[in-house]
Amino acid sequence: MASLEGQVKGWYEQSVKALSLPIEGAQRASPSSIVLLGMGGSGIVGDYVKAMCVDRLDVPVFVVKEARLPRWVKGDSLVVAISYSGNTLETVAAAREALARGALTCVVSSGGRLMELAESRGLPRVRLEGGYAPRAALPMMLYSCLRMLREVGIEVVEPSEVEESLELLRDVEGSLSEASAIARSLVEDRTPVIVADARYEALAWRFKSDLNENAKMSAKCEVVPESMHNDVVGYEGDRHPSRALILSAGDDHPYTRIVEGFVREALEEAGVEVRLLRLKGSSMLAKLMYGSHVSSLASIEAARLLGMDPEPTRNISRYKRALEQALR
Repeated sequence: MASLEGQVKGWYEQSVKALSLPIEGAQRASPSSIVLLGMGGSGIVGDYVKAMCVDRLDVPVFVVKEARLPRWVKGDSLVVAISYSGNTLETVAAAREALARGALTCVVSSGGRLMELAESRGLPRVRLEGGYAPRAALPMMLYSCLRMLREVGIEVVEPSEVEESLELLRDVEGSLSEASAIARSLVEDRTPVIVADARYEALAWRFKSDLNENAKMSAKCEVVPESMHNDVVGYEGDRHPSRALILSAGDDHPYTRIVEGFVREALEEAGVEVRLLRLKGSSMLAKLMYGSHVSSLASIEAARLLGMDPEPTRNISRYKRALEQALR
């Protein structure tokens, strides 16, 4: 399997593969709620799906990033368990609880305990291609999750939106150019800030997480408009980030006017060096995938600039061992 950088550069090819993976056992459903389970690089898939559902679905969509399920999850809920490895303990435990409550439970995974559970119980499932770092398998998980939802009768995106997102992923050189400039800017601060409006909160979190895992550096997220009622006051003092990246949807939404106008001005007045990333594409799916591609490439370049190896995640491995012991 290719290096982490090679895996990310190959997102277009990975996405095409994801669109052809077989989906087994799917059945039509009319759920009262949709619950997406996942942690880390798998959990962001749920965040992205939820973001795209806000203006499109008439049922609530909830993301669970722990072992507990909300009490209201019952037999009329649709639960999608996403774990690239299939061995994420929190996700496996939540999926088992969903089944115990009678919820229609679907699985998106490359194998492990989760896929064993799905196959033994005949659950709707899609088996992902193995060998990727989970955070580099975002396109495979996301497109597979969207296809799974479509198979059970939940239309989140149009085929034209999928095609638009693929065309952006095909332009690796364009994303690399943007990513390189962003990386050089952000490594100048020990804890840079990523700013986005509420529609793209999940993308800001993904950017922060990429910097954490790949470049081994801290980062901070601020989400408009909530951050305009707290974080913005922190810039009135002298203990704040010196570098900021604003993720802009590049549309005519009031939030976009705020982040490109007031927010940028407030940060620059505080002496913060601000860089703006305008997300390409017309659909939310396209913007999320373009932004994620730039994020992954930028964080890998930041690792190179800092002399860090982007592939190992030592403390995550330590946490998983500690969790195994805590559950005995």
